Amino acid sequence: MSISDDVFTVFISHKHEDHALALEVMNAMEGLDPERIDCFVSGVDITAGMDWRREIRSALAKSHLLVLLFTAPSKNWDWCLYETGLYTRFDQSEARSVVCLFSPGEASPSPLADLQGVPANAENVRAFLDTLCRRTWEISDDWRRGALQLEVAPDRLEAAARAIAEAFRRSGSASTYYPCHRLVLSLSETDDIASGIPESARVMIGPNDTSGYTMSLFDLAGGTGKRTWGDLLRAVNGTEADWRRELDSHFLQALDEQLFPPIAGRMRAGGASRGQERLYRPILYSIVRGPTVGTMSDDAAERGRRPRTVTIVLDPEPA
Repeated sequence: MSISDDVFTVFISHKHEDHALALEVMNAMEGLDPERIDCFVSGVDITAGMDWRREIRSALAKSHLLVLLFTAPSKNWDWCLYETGLYTRFDQSEARSVVCLFSPGEASPSPLADLQGVPANAENVRAFLDTLCRRTWEISDDWRRGALQLEVAPDRLEAAARAIAEAFRRSGSASTYYPCHRLVLSLSETDDIASGIPESARVMIGPNDTSGYTMSLFDLAGGTGKRTWGDLLRAVNGTEADWRRELDSHFLQALDEQLFPPIAGRMRAGGASRGQERLYRPILYSIVRGPTVGTMSDDAAERGRRPRTVTIVLDPEPA
């Protein structure tokens, strides 16, 4: 990446439906120092007739920081992750110039788990913007010009942070009602999937993922700690249960794109501490694969098929 002057360039990566959010983030960031901070937002900075792929590559090459606006795990993020892969030269271990702004209560995408993530609430965004202005070199590998705005006014930082947090809140206002208990698990590159759904898979909490009501079946609703599939299994004595072995078998068959019979086992859950236990059929509902983020190698095809999220539906038996 080249540095031609004192202007700090930010590439804002976003989905098309989040374009309004991208513009608000752009306005908030540029407002901190209009003369030294310049944001690139595709759709605004690319005009008709341009080769948009070439323009995006050019903009990425000139940028000092990429900010990914990650609004919901349920959306398809292939293109944004492709942009991020181009920007980081497919080398996550050394990239320090990517920041993922994600909706509070969600998490950054698993392929970017090792990069900088910032929950889009006012407090965390303000800390990120403060670092951007006063200790710019800490969030950009290629910036060598010292602090962007050492004397940035606290009220200006606060206003920008609140504007971004409010924009994220509005962007996530649409929701979907799922008339069932859903467990959504996120898998990383390092999770061992040889024997089934890994116990290290992280439980995704949120309105479009695993709800607090579903977590209450395991007496694990509330709290701020990260939960895993292993935590849920232990909560219902399911680690060695027959239904768990069936579910793992279905998972492996699904990875091979094979059909499997209905599950016979039943999981006992429902809030043992309240005396409201009930039997549920845990059904493997979906597996989302890819995308591959990294240099192509001999095992690229296998990594491209790697599961990223698993959704399990809990079907209650009649009371």
